[in-house]
Amino acid sequence: MPTIIALDTSLSMLRPVPGRNDHTYQSLALKGIQHLLDNLTASGKLEHVALVLYTTVCELKVDFTRDYDQIRQAIKKIEPLDKACLLTMLKTSVSLMATWGTQNLLQLVVFTDCGPGFGSTSIAGFLDAYAGKEAEPEYAWLKALATYNLNFICLGVHSDLYFTRGVALHQQLLDAAGLKGQLFMTKPVKNMETGDANTGCSHKSELGRTALFELIERMCECSYKLTEVTLKCGHYFRLESPVLLWPPPMPYEQSAPYGGDPTIRHIDQRIDVCGFLALSDIGSPATLSRHWVLPKVEREKPTRRSGGLASVAKPPKLALDVSNPHYELEKLEQDIRDFYMKDTKEAEESGDDADVSVVLKHSQPQTEQQKDNLCVLLHGALKQENMAALVLLGEKWYGFMYSYTDLKKRSNFMLNILPPGSHVIPWLGDLELLGFPSDLAPGETASFPVRAERRSYSQSSVVWIRQASLQSDVQKVLRHAKKMPDKTQHFYKELNRIRRAALALGFVELLEALALLLEKETTQLTLNGVSTECTLQLQHAATELRKTSNRDIKSTIVPLQKATAADATTAPAPAQGGYLY
Repeated sequence: MPTIIALDTSLSMLRPVPGRNDHTYQSLALKGIQHLLDNLTASGKLEHVALVLYTTVCELKVDFTRDYDQIRQAIKKIEPLDKACLLTMLKTSVSLMATWGTQNLLQLVVFTDCGPGFGSTSIAGFLDAYAGKEAEPEYAWLKALATYNLNFICLGVHSDLYFTRGVALHQQLLDAAGLKGQLFMTKPVKNMETGDANTGCSHKSELGRTALFELIERMCECSYKLTEVTLKCGHYFRLESPVLLWPPPMPYEQSAPYGGDPTIRHIDQRIDVCGFLALSDIGSPATLSRHWVLPKVEREKPTRRSGGLASVAKPPKLALDVSNPHYELEKLEQDIRDFYMKDTKEAEESGDDADVSVVLKHSQPQTEQQKDNLCVLLHGALKQENMAALVLLGEKWYGFMYSYTDLKKRSNFMLNILPPGSHVIPWLGDLELLGFPSDLAPGETASFPVRAERRSYSQSSVVWIRQASLQSDVQKVLRHAKKMPDKTQHFYKELNRIRRAALALGFVELLEALALLLEKETTQLTLNGVSTECTLQLQHAATELRKTSNRDIKSTIVPLQKATAADATTAPAPAQGGYLY
């Protein structure tokens, strides 16, 4: 869940806060950024954060990082410039967030005094130009911005007309462009002293460090709160514990089967583990989102410890309730615990110094981090066995949990949420009909997962996202062409690789362009006196690229045989039918 912190560094931010001459709007904004980073640090440093400064131009001060100290150091070297332009910052944010894709929840936090802007770059000027032109390509960036979560920390007092007018324009911008966002501002002071009523501000401004920190807390509560659910595995009542999901799962809009109104679905508050599958069987299915699964830890405040042995707390006994349906299991656990604590009690009564240390070790109360947790148990077991846990998120809505090792070789417990339905992994079939291997009859083999003779994703793939990648592949073919006949096999291998990729993408025009390049290269090599075999191979490759019979992705262009090439040198005009394949 990447976050961009945008700071308004216009000259209006240097104004002193009314009623608090020891603070300017910019100094309060810097304190607010510090407090926001402190909140993100306390939650586990899960956010990738970038810092952007904007006036009439927008500058990326710190790129996306989890090292929040870089941002803390960068905000100490801020120099104000001219007027603010909110639209420039929003356009820059769209380009910065483009690398994160659409499956991530993108956050934009703006610290500003809500200046309306001036001239053609003002918010009012943009709203006038935008009215009635929503479909034009000039405003296509607003569609990407509509998926972001915008949070404006509005620095100002309600008695300031400059501030109230800017807040109204910011709200009009969110409504007109259909953006998801909130304006966080302080509440106006109710009781204003009569002596300050004429000056337009209260004796003590409603905007201060405490009020700003409350705004940050409210914003974090709305946008950065982790989702808490209960993870349950099996019917044993102890294998159940609360866990946190980050980033929070977004509601899923499921379309109606017969054109009715779509339904909004949320995952249940309890996630049940249905069974376990090998990671190789699951493969890489299409998923809606991916989330971290974290054990919920209640952070306790540190307390004073006395040095006496009498102050050491002993582990509490289980409170056995006869009416509890799990009474027998709890009684069995208590008997096992008493049995293993028997030696500890005898060592305590003996008074031996060597045994006192054992007593202290076992009798200290467990901290929250030392308590048993199902999340940690599953994580370790799945990592060891290289398996995934199939979980039920709702009615006919599944996902799977697994252990994932990132680039820094850190192991993470992840949850992939699949689209609603039971046929979402085609090679596994209906997830509701999965069973255990022990249920198979003698000699019967499982029909799922479907085994492919040749996995498409196990082969070397061709990626042409950028123009340079396609150009590099074509140049590689031409380099091998100039080194024939020594590189004949390499030439046809690369030629077939590009041909199959072009056919898979429907890029048929590339085949004709490649044939023209080979013919041009043939003419050039003929003028330079290159061997006849090389030119014949190039003519043969250009001819084969144009044949409709080679439009099948399974066909392969093979080199021209040497015998045919030798005969072609003596013949005045070789026919295409004389080629050997």
